[in-house]
Amino acid sequence: MEKPLQEFKKVGHLIHLLVEREAKKRGFEFFAGPQGQVLVFLSHREKEGKVTLIRDIEQELHISKSVASNLIKRMERNRFIYIEPSPTDKRAKYVYLTNSVKDKLNDMKQFFEEVDRDMMAGVSEEELTIFFKVMQQFYENMKKRSKE
Repeated sequence: MEKPLQEFKKVGHLIHLLVEREAKKRGFEFFAGPQGQVLVFLSHREKEGKVTLIRDIEQELHISKSVASNLIKRMERNRFIYIEPSPTDKRAKYVYLTNSVKDKLNDMKQFFEEVDRDMMAGVSEEELTIFFKVMQQFYENMKKRSKE
């Protein structure tokens, strides 16, 4: 029997290659890195009915104002987001997703659902339940180790 860490690496590498290739083919390779983190963060906030300030992004990504400023400018140039000043505080700026990025995010969500379906083909509900139980135990074990 293989060791779990080796199996994780093998499966993880294969998934990474698949996702990278498909993302490029489908036009959403820009979701990697900090831009992707901001897009997902904004999407979650919008679904919760929350508006997002630049400072919220700084806090979420644990980045400085200058790094956030450069990131936001780049994302604005790429037409992923748009900015609106706060009507009550001239220093505060609200960040919103563009409609085209919202469409890409929906495409990406569908893609990951496809990957999940493909990955689970031939796996019974019982096996999946055991898998998640084992994964949770692995997680707890690694969490304990990380605190040492």
